Amino acid sequence: MKPDRERIAELRRLIRHHDRKYYIDAAPEISDYEYDMLVAELRKLEEKHPELITPDSPTQRVGGEPLEGFATVEHRLPMLSIDNTYSEDEMREFDRRVRRLLESDEVEYVVELKIDGLAVSLVYEDGLFTLGSTRGDGFRGDDVTTNLKTIKAIPLRLEPPKKGFRMPAVLEARGEVYMPIAAFEKLNKEREKEDLPLFANPRNAAAGSMKLLDPRTVAGRHLSICIYGLGYTEGLEVNTHFEALNLLRSLGLRTNPNTRLCPDIDEVMDFCNEWEEKRHSLDYHIDGMVVKVNSFEQQELLGATSKAPRWVISYKFPAEEGITKLKEIKVQVGRSGTLTPVALLEPVHLAGTTVTRATLHNADEVARKDIREGDWVAVAKAGEIIPQVLRVIKERRTGKEKPFKMPQTCPVCGEKVRRVPDEVYIKCTNPLCEAQRKQRIRHFARRDGMDIEGLGPAVIEQLVDKGLVDDFTDLYHLKLEDLVALERMGKKSSENLLGAIEKSKSRDLPEVLSAMGVEHIGTHAAEVLAEHFGSLDGLARASSEDLEKIEEIGPIMAESIAGFFHSPAGKKLLKRLKDIGVNTRSLARARPKAATPFTDKSVVVTGTLSGYSRKEAEDLVKELGGKVSSSVSARTDFLVAGDKPGSKLTKAQKLGVKIMSEEEFEKLFTSA
Repeated sequence: MKPDRERIAELRRLIRHHDRKYYIDAAPEISDYEYDMLVAELRKLEEKHPELITPDSPTQRVGGEPLEGFATVEHRLPMLSIDNTYSEDEMREFDRRVRRLLESDEVEYVVELKIDGLAVSLVYEDGLFTLGSTRGDGFRGDDVTTNLKTIKAIPLRLEPPKKGFRMPAVLEARGEVYMPIAAFEKLNKEREKEDLPLFANPRNAAAGSMKLLDPRTVAGRHLSICIYGLGYTEGLEVNTHFEALNLLRSLGLRTNPNTRLCPDIDEVMDFCNEWEEKRHSLDYHIDGMVVKVNSFEQQELLGATSKAPRWVISYKFPAEEGITKLKEIKVQVGRSGTLTPVALLEPVHLAGTTVTRATLHNADEVARKDIREGDWVAVAKAGEIIPQVLRVIKERRTGKEKPFKMPQTCPVCGEKVRRVPDEVYIKCTNPLCEAQRKQRIRHFARRDGMDIEGLGPAVIEQLVDKGLVDDFTDLYHLKLEDLVALERMGKKSSENLLGAIEKSKSRDLPEVLSAMGVEHIGTHAAEVLAEHFGSLDGLARASSEDLEKIEEIGPIMAESIAGFFHSPAGKKLLKRLKDIGVNTRSLARARPKAATPFTDKSVVVTGTLSGYSRKEAEDLVKELGGKVSSSVSARTDFLVAGDKPGSKLTKAQKLGVKIMSEEEFEKLFTSA
């Protein structure tokens, strides 16, 4: 008989082998019972020898205790979104744009199924899975490592594909976590029996599962994953996306087998059309195809906008229609107070899910389509989470249908509603409306607002539901005993949250103004207004005429801003913020306006800096009059290069961009 140590190592090797055969190769070699016996034997031996348990052991997939919330992870390379197209003409225009920007007709594309799930990042260090996170806002996401470890299609250790292969020091694989259709239907049946709200679709179910604080519950959701590409790497040399997919698969990661390398746009469209016909043959949902330029060198040349890479596009399939009866029209109130009519429908099976609700967008849309309660309607899903009503089947009317009228008061708080001038939207103007509370608090705490780490949706739900918080100013009156009494909030996480709330008081005026959730004031408008007025008091005194004189502030925005700050609710909110001690003055404006080495310069920050996070370095550049960009181009003035700068350094060298070390960067801004 083998010693226990050797048997444990053998069992781990066998289980990893059978995981790969089952989840990656779809070619199982043993029965489920035989597999379970191997895991049971390993677990028994590890209980006997706890000192031999390792993080990559198959028994460590399901965590034991619930988590105390999620830590924040900063992505080394941004996880940008993808632009969408909805027609062949738009796809061909994308191809023409790519070839024009590259000044070449030699372009290959890789076409993949667009799985409708949750984007995640998996980081492997020397082959060991060490960190998993959600996409988040593209720059920072939630650390969901423990939950991802419950997904058996994710190997805890990568396997070298051949002898002599050198495992990369760091390999970040990016993929889509999804819930198979069978698992989704089973989950909803279970929730229905327990009188719990049903998930609208598998994507919502997958995203909701990944945010659960108890990994044991996540394990029961039977999630899976497909890896679609690389993120940040060290010690890995590949030249094309297709080559990267093959390498990832050879290491034991699950990539999608329905992927094709296409020499031109004609073959791309043939492949897209082929899958539009057979998409429902899959055991998971896809809502289109993703088309990527294959060459990494060409991807680098094409670069990205602030939101999306220029070398990739999503081709969304045309909407599928279903016919059903509209039972009732209800009105929802959103974060900004917008009243949205929603159709409650007789259940109809559409695009693989059962649909019972559909957006009606606004009152004008309801009137234009003459939609009435009791109508038979055509509904479709066109990239929407909530389907939409396309048209009324008027020939099926009986005369009993009821025309719809938007309410004159908010259905939640009872305050009067108003129509936004020159727009179709009707809004509740009460900033303390109960329906808006949770969404407003989430908006207030977001990264580009007050940046309150640890104040996630689950915590906000509890704070509002328990009456501890009515609006975001109440956050500053919370005590330790309030937070530790919440579900899944321990003493340490509660102390950290209180610290983050206190720290947020010193945020600069643009962030405070953006966080307040005033209609039409986004991140950029907040910067413009902070620069012009220098304080919330100054802005609050301005008339709509004063505001219209500012470049980039139009009449609709001016009326909205002045209306808010001159209203009793707006004045009350401003007083609350000042009483609490939240900064209401522009910190940047208080600094001298002398020219600096960064004034009007375009700066890119890349790699890992030892003294600052990337965002802190970028904020310094902005404070000193510089402009921050996410990609290197001929218009870039400086590249600040930290440790492991990657391809941006290579591109900057080719273009002759001035490259600055962290030490040089620090000298420049300290002398400014």
